[in-house]
Amino acid sequence: MNENKNKILVALDGSKKAFKTIDYLCNFKPFLKKELVLHNVIAKVPECYYDLKKEPFTNKVTSQVHAWERGYKTQVDAFMEKSRMKLIAAGFKPEAIHIIIAKRKKGIARDIMDEARKGYDALLIRRRGAGAQKFLPLVMGSVSTKLVEKSDFIPVMLAGIQKVNHALFITVDGSKGAKRAVEFTAKSIENSDCKIVLCSVLRDYGIYEDGAPMGEPDNYLTTALGKMDIAVKEAREIFEAAGIPDQQIEVKIIQGAKSRAGAIVAAAKQENCDTIVFGRKGKSNVSSFDIGRVPWKVIHGAREMTVWMVP
Repeated sequence: MNENKNKILVALDGSKKAFKTIDYLCNFKPFLKKELVLHNVIAKVPECYYDLKKEPFTNKVTSQVHAWERGYKTQVDAFMEKSRMKLIAAGFKPEAIHIIIAKRKKGIARDIMDEARKGYDALLIRRRGAGAQKFLPLVMGSVSTKLVEKSDFIPVMLAGIQKVNHALFITVDGSKGAKRAVEFTAKSIENSDCKIVLCSVLRDYGIYEDGAPMGEPDNYLTTALGKMDIAVKEAREIFEAAGIPDQQIEVKIIQGAKSRAGAIVAAAKQENCDTIVFGRKGKSNVSSFDIGRVPWKVIHGAREMTVWMVP
């Protein structure tokens, strides 16, 4: 199951928006050392169209369907080759780029997840693909939403449109999920000149975000800050061990935030970061949700930024 480690599975639908995913890969230099699998799922024509072959008066319809299939496959082949050539021009080795064009079996999202379960290092997707309509106030397409919700076995990267400046904003809360996010990021950018901002956010400790009382102890702030200091120190050590020097690492502690998600997005923008990284579930680890509430709010708030979610 680990034959694809150090490979990124790149889900593409052949659209112009999907080609921006290739732009992201070309511009994020630490990924030049990765292998890439460019993956496309071709939606099959419903079987009922083929059943029409039994009726002589439908020969024209079925021939049109076959022509559409051939044309679409040609279009996808051209998109993949154009993507491959652009990646090579950006510095990827030709032998490190692989292409998979698969026929739809269970559904696009489920087929992508089945491929992702073969041991990839990460799954890279876009927020919205060919099916998203511009006039709808959507942040995520339906396939992307399903992948974010259900792909809890692999780091998922949502490629944004903000210019890549190699500045990553990483949330640290002392949880196991946050530590795994730090470890994954350190491995992904090792020995690079990326800027790292480690951020811990303490809410207004008199209330939860939904207004419910926390019932905090008298020494809540002191205790919380102490735990955050330990988590930040551990994160620093992980990055330094990965070849990221201390001068490239900054620390930001935010106290009294009414909304952790809002504070994270605002701080990331203030620090001119292009990427936000977090664990799928933080300290609350609510088991009834496929993804934590704060991460979902960050995804929607950081509409143009790239977001990495680590299980």
